[in-house]
Amino acid sequence: MTTDGKELDALIREALSREEAALFDRLGPPSLPDLLTETFRGRFRWINLFGGLLSFVFFGLAVSCAVMIFRTDDVPRLFRWGLGFSFSISAVLGLKLWFWMEMQRHATSREVKRVELAVAHLAAELRAGRAPGPDS
Repeated sequence: MTTDGKELDALIREALSREEAALFDRLGPPSLPDLLTETFRGRFRWINLFGGLLSFVFFGLAVSCAVMIFRTDDVPRLFRWGLGFSFSISAVLGLKLWFWMEMQRHATSREVKRVELAVAHLAAELRAGRAPGPDS
């Protein structure tokens, strides 16, 4: 997002003090590995760890079902291994979607914290009378 040719983050960084700018930078946009490891911290870390473990288990089941599909000539068994493969792949996809949603939730939460910091700073500036008010 740009305002008068400047990025919004740059404008916010200019308005903050040095300590607040350092905190603002620390809350900056994280890399993909940071987002991935962040899902294994916090309140839901055990659920996410369990989901990650289940993802590997279902992927292993999908691979073994795929191998068994190619080893059998019996049609009913072929159908059963195919169902197992479909279920396992669906479970892996569902768990991957869970992790992507968790990563998105953390990124959104980080952005909300950045905005809270900027609003708190602006409120402090308004209380001190250093920033122009809404009337000016």
